Amino acid sequence: MKTYLRILAYGRPEAHRAVLAFVYLLGFNLLGAVSLTLLIPFLEILFAERPEPPPTLPLDWFDVASLKAHGYYWLSQQMQISGKVNVLIGFCVVLLLAIILKNLFRYLSNVQIAPLEHHLIRRLRDRIFAHLLRLPLSFYTQKPKGHLMNIVSNDVSVVEQAIVGTLMPLISDPITMVVYLLAMLFISWQMTLFTLVVLPLTGFALSRIARSLKTRARRGQAHLDELTAILDEVVTGMRIVKAYGTRAYEQSRYETANSQFARQMIGFRRRSELASPVTEVLSVLIVLIIILYGGSLIVGGDQQLKASEFIGFIALFSQFLAPIKTFSSALSRIQKALVSFGRIEELLAEPVPPSESGTGRPVSEFREALRLESVSFSYGSQPVLRDIDLEIRRGEMVALVGPSGGGKSTLADLICRFYEVSSGRITLDGHDIRELDAASLRKLLGVVTQEGILFNDTVRNNIAYGCADRYTQAQIEAAARTANAHEFICELEQGYDTRIGERGTRLSGGQRQRIAIARAVLRNPPILILDEATSALDNTSEKIVQEALDRLLRDRTSVVIAHRLSTIEHADKIVVLEGGRIVGQGTHASLLATNLAYQRLQAQVH
Repeated sequence: MKTYLRILAYGRPEAHRAVLAFVYLLGFNLLGAVSLTLLIPFLEILFAERPEPPPTLPLDWFDVASLKAHGYYWLSQQMQISGKVNVLIGFCVVLLLAIILKNLFRYLSNVQIAPLEHHLIRRLRDRIFAHLLRLPLSFYTQKPKGHLMNIVSNDVSVVEQAIVGTLMPLISDPITMVVYLLAMLFISWQMTLFTLVVLPLTGFALSRIARSLKTRARRGQAHLDELTAILDEVVTGMRIVKAYGTRAYEQSRYETANSQFARQMIGFRRRSELASPVTEVLSVLIVLIIILYGGSLIVGGDQQLKASEFIGFIALFSQFLAPIKTFSSALSRIQKALVSFGRIEELLAEPVPPSESGTGRPVSEFREALRLESVSFSYGSQPVLRDIDLEIRRGEMVALVGPSGGGKSTLADLICRFYEVSSGRITLDGHDIRELDAASLRKLLGVVTQEGILFNDTVRNNIAYGCADRYTQAQIEAAARTANAHEFICELEQGYDTRIGERGTRLSGGQRQRIAIARAVLRNPPILILDEATSALDNTSEKIVQEALDRLLRDRTSVVIAHRLSTIEHADKIVVLEGGRIVGQGTHASLLATNLAYQRLQAQVH
């Protein structure tokens, strides 16, 4: 129940709707109980052979016996005065009005509940997405993408289905049970107490089923994670699957995971389907016990319970049982939702690093130098960078070279504060970047990666990513020209308004990279980081992209990670990284003359 209340906490801004729904549902249940209760005296007197005698007790609004006696007498008098047919007509009119008002209240409560349910889920989705944006890159390298996608899509949908199906009963059922319980107490407190003694049988059976459902739901979600992960891997790597002829292997892997998921869901359904019939059987059993008990009182001549009251009591009790039946049908959804929400809470509990917390002093310009002072960094227990000392002055082009795994990309990630240094510090104009606001720091940086990551949007929106309303068409086109992209963009179907597909799949590698460069050109950052921006291109594409990069780097501070030394020979400073350490730095000529590591790299190229 605590977990369910934590889900409902997302609907707190709509709490006034819950209050209004409560008021309407109270009216709905009161009218329902009154309608059934009115049948008792009406039937009693309508079919009575003699009129009801005057009550011997004075009218006492807090005495059930007094109220019954005066009510029976008043109705009997009306039949004597107006006739039974006229009283019957009046009763039908009153009953019709009660039913109309009852259903009006039901409609009004639904009108209030629907926005509460859907705004609750909207806020949950918003919070999950906002949290994902703030999590560090290390989180995404450790967690399978299939697991995350399953949480964001499937788990939230499971919670939504449970909320939409159970929020109304959560408000309505307690009101229904209290109102009908009071009506049953009004008719016969002995019968009501007897009912409450035998009723826990149903609750015990449902609790046992619920425990089993929760375990099955948790296992099912774990298997669905695996299934989603396999699907994502295969779709992403379809080129490799086809190239290596591993279709049968992937099919077998998917079918195995799918079978395990199906078995868990079959077990879940078997147990969830038990809830409704078990509740139905136990409810009928309880009704039969009540009939036997009440019937024995009437047959035994108990004057405190009339036959008409007994019929009315059974009718009220059937309505009292309705919430239990409703809950049993929603039981499987609730248990599945609790498991899914538990997984969502685990995701939301992932710590947000200081770099993403939005704290720190804002920075708006780069004046002098970026310095790495005795910087070391480790992924877990594995060291990647050791005692890095490096100065990048304003206007300098600094190239990072070295064998794979040497720490070049990691060093660039540290400058961007994608990760925090393990020891030492990085300063911007003398200020430790950990004390600066990470968002404003990153606005000073332009990053072009090897992949040229694009989004499923138009060319225009990819170039002006995130701020299309800030730039004019002329500015976007000027950036594209600088990146050698304007000509091929104009040849596309709809020019700058052409959608380029997921990850830019409708474009070639060189075209994707030029759009990524145009994006960096448009932002015009004072510091540019190029992470092997041409390594995945063919010679023709590389030449075109390199021309664009040369224009982009002119008179700009830059950190260039290069795999081809010919592209960085003119750099102001070349830094050679090997095994996470700087083993040399200087110009191309000085390193070629004195540094063995750089000489080995040069020899590998030739």
